[in-house]
Amino acid sequence: MKRELSLKNIVDSHCHLHEFTDVIIERIVREFTVIAVSDDYPSSIRTIELSEKYDSIAPCVGIHPWMVDKIDRDEVDKIEKIAEKAMCIGEVGLDTKFVPETIERQREIFHKMLKIAKEHSLPVNLHCAGTWKEVYDLVLKYDIDRANFHWYTGPLDLVDDIVEKGFFISINPALKIQKKHQEVAKKLPLENMLLESDGPYEYRGIKMEPFLIRETIELLSKIKSVEPSKIVEYCRENARRFLKI
Repeated sequence: MKRELSLKNIVDSHCHLHEFTDVIIERIVREFTVIAVSDDYPSSIRTIELSEKYDSIAPCVGIHPWMVDKIDRDEVDKIEKIAEKAMCIGEVGLDTKFVPETIERQREIFHKMLKIAKEHSLPVNLHCAGTWKEVYDLVLKYDIDRANFHWYTGPLDLVDDIVEKGFFISINPALKIQKKHQEVAKKLPLENMLLESDGPYEYRGIKMEPFLIRETIELLSKIKSVEPSKIVEYCRENARRFLKI
């Protein structure tokens, strides 16, 4: 299992690095440590290959809930075989907001992803659109000890439960314009916060990428009434705990 990781000051805890061009990846890894998520088996292989080339990439393997109707039948088995090369399982989870029509297949695959995470003692990088409580309950059911609820916009009372269990929530550049994400950031203790880009996703005119995280840090500094350096310090240490390095 890959455990040697160059931990830079700013850690992007959820980025689809495999979707960027090689030139942009070169720029990103010079400035950031990236917890790089995958969407299916081919992207998982690509993510692992990138982590073998750059020591500031922590590779995640998994099957995104949007991909469950597009993958080969043996894809879960393939993911399980390469899990030993990963530092995290992700992006995995459930989604009834954007793809409710595949929810039963999503559940089948998510259960298998959680089983793999447990067997390999790996954290999970979670997608939970419309399914925040269900995903949280399943993480507990499988006794997962490290979890990141990426781009959380769920119920504010569930944030308390996530925090109590020592899990994490990652905040991204949508903070600039998304009111619910601002409310979550305000409520979330620094001890449970991670930073993310979710790049290269586009949201309401924002092309998400790691370089925007600096602006997110400035916004968080104002919301939390602490110096930007403190945000960076907390989130870096939280990333260390999330990856157990």
